[in-house]
Amino acid sequence: MKYLARVNPKYFAAIHQCAAKGDVRYYLNAVQIEPHAAGGVVIVATNGHFMGAIHDPDGWIHPDHKSVLIGTVSKRMLSACAARKGPDGDPPALLWIAEKFSLITSLDDVSEEPELFGKFSHLTEKTELVDGVFPNWRRVIPKKRQKFEGSYPCFNGEYLEVFNKIGVMLSGQKRFGAGGMHLETGEENGSVIVRFNRLDLIELFVGVLMPMRGEELKGFLPAWTKAETESEAA
Repeated sequence: MKYLARVNPKYFAAIHQCAAKGDVRYYLNAVQIEPHAAGGVVIVATNGHFMGAIHDPDGWIHPDHKSVLIGTVSKRMLSACAARKGPDGDPPALLWIAEKFSLITSLDDVSEEPELFGKFSHLTEKTELVDGVFPNWRRVIPKKRQKFEGSYPCFNGEYLEVFNKIGVMLSGQKRFGAGGMHLETGEENGSVIVRFNRLDLIELFVGVLMPMRGEELKGFLPAWTKAETESEAA
């Protein structure tokens, strides 16, 4: 069996949160793995409204492939990728991806390809590769900060919740809220760059959140906040 890619399973499970679910544009339901010029791979997914990407410096993709798109992934596989410990008591170390199967193993030695149902295997399961072209995700990443004037754009709060979930998964913590997220608006289309406020993640992960239509804000605060309450007036 020929393996096509190898990545950090925690990274894969986290980025999969940004993939579309049942979209007719089938390539948006996939997670893409592609080589990076500085070494390793980039794992990226988007549903067309928000996107997550991470550089896995230790990741690998077969030299015959410019990218690999992983489509159908079971909840059991994603859960095993994000687990703190596997059935052998050790944390998952690597996710190996083949044409028809994927394997999670606790063995971090890459000198030999792992056996599908070997001693260190946490889970071996059927996965589906997508034969298609993934969007050029770099086009939606703003190149410069926007000089801040006026109000922030309007955003879908569910996507911010997803980014927080990704932060939990990547950090390995039960809660990520105290870590915080950096949000900065780009100058091209008002999209926002999302980065995690952790030394081990701030240079690895990047998210992009597209704005949505919203009511124009006529002031910084609602008008009622400017009037004194009866108790204050007394």
